[in-house]
Amino acid sequence: MRLKNLLPTVAKLHLLKAPILPYLTYCHLTWHFCRASDKRKLERTKERGLRSVFRDSKSTCEELLKKANLKSLYERRLQDIACLMFEVKHDLCPPNVKNLFSLKSSTYNLRGADFHIPRFNTVTYGKHSLRYIGPKLWNRLSITLKNLPSLQSFKRHIKLTNLSQKIEHECENCVLCST
Repeated sequence: MRLKNLLPTVAKLHLLKAPILPYLTYCHLTWHFCRASDKRKLERTKERGLRSVFRDSKSTCEELLKKANLKSLYERRLQDIACLMFEVKHDLCPPNVKNLFSLKSSTYNLRGADFHIPRFNTVTYGKHSLRYIGPKLWNRLSITLKNLPSLQSFKRHIKLTNLSQKIEHECENCVLCST
């Protein structure tokens, strides 16, 4: 904050991306399911850094993210969950991670649902868990995205997808809603 008037914007953006963002995204699949207030604190820290970089106190957080060509921390966590599910589907992860999820074993084509979404008794340890969110997100991805040949191409294409919209809208592909 003290050097915001001395450094050019590009240098400040590099300083934000190199030493600060890794701290905000370190092991974020683990704390994705923490309290909402803690998540907001992290987002505000990132927003404060962006405001300092661009010396802009009036723009919204979304506008600042577009200027910096960055995604929100929530969107980045969803991208990493989708990448983890790609690794699970294609046997690219350790067996103990793969054992968290169960593949569907059905002879019928059920609209591209590859993973079984588990039932839950509590919201805290059921609905807000990796075992639930991962398959739910994966089953909502397009078939072309799921069938990409490599993890690198999947990562490139997943960055262009709005995953928060897929998670938050329950009936995105519903026949009744799309007519």
